[in-house]
Amino acid sequence: MKPIEHLHPAAWQFAGGKSDPYVTTLAEWIEKPQDDALYDLCVLGVPLSKSSISFSGAHLHPMTFRKLWPNFTTYHWDLDLDFTMLRAADFGDVAMHVTDIATCHRNIEQTMQEVSTRFSQTFPITIGGDHSITAPLIKGRKAATGKRIGIIQFDAHLDVRDLDYGGPSNGTPIRNLVESGTVQGEDIVTIGIRNFANSRLYRNYAEAKGIHVISSKQVHTRGIDSVVTEAMKRLEPCDEVYVTFDIDALDQSFVPGVPAIGPQGLTPDQLFSSAVTLGAWSKVSAMDMVCVDPSVDFRDVSTRISLHLFLHFVSGLCQQKQL
Repeated sequence: MKPIEHLHPAAWQFAGGKSDPYVTTLAEWIEKPQDDALYDLCVLGVPLSKSSISFSGAHLHPMTFRKLWPNFTTYHWDLDLDFTMLRAADFGDVAMHVTDIATCHRNIEQTMQEVSTRFSQTFPITIGGDHSITAPLIKGRKAATGKRIGIIQFDAHLDVRDLDYGGPSNGTPIRNLVESGTVQGEDIVTIGIRNFANSRLYRNYAEAKGIHVISSKQVHTRGIDSVVTEAMKRLEPCDEVYVTFDIDALDQSFVPGVPAIGPQGLTPDQLFSSAVTLGAWSKVSAMDMVCVDPSVDFRDVSTRISLHLFLHFVSGLCQQKQL
């Protein structure tokens, strides 16, 4: 594959080979990119956590995520489908500057713009990193397509902190996108907001900008299918939809390895169900998963959750392929 300026091979790679002729693992399915090959989806790693408000080792997530690939197969039992109908490649990691967050964000934006331009038929799935990466990813997507982009955000937090108070961080991506004119407020749906994780002033900001917010309690009361269906209807006028999963939307009992753990969160089944539904929606054009810190995790429990989220989302992409 012709090099992309700010992409380099992943820190963790597999030598290949097949241990069981009747089983395909993720490590066997996800290829190293080949020249002129056509891929249905690609994986991008963004190992950035310096921009996290609280201490975070989320830069370790892409590497840990890849290390688990030999442990999972490409077969979804309940849906009776196998990912081998899709062709996937690991495009590697976006280069990060040692100290300069602004340079890191420029590299992310330029990489997503080039990937979206050169591989317009390939679905990019990004493994973060902290949530600050979502703003440059969507900016890069916007620069490549020029389309009206909607966002479905799963998160315990609004992520609309004031950019003048601390600069771009994992608490600012949504505000960054709105104030830069990249995305309209009414084209954003945030699902999973928790009590005691936000402020009234930031709620006022979100409501003033037209951001539609659904709390975790509302999800538990109404059911996740109803909530996701509502989000899809609201964003139907958009040309394409970007989905971002902050893993801290889940309850702390499921994900000990996220920086902002808290009770009253969503369940893995709710997030997995959403991932299948949104992966199968043709309007969705890109996805990311952020805010897993393997350095404080237990037996990679939280990374295994994010990997299963990836697997369920790809299951949705396979359902599109079958139509």
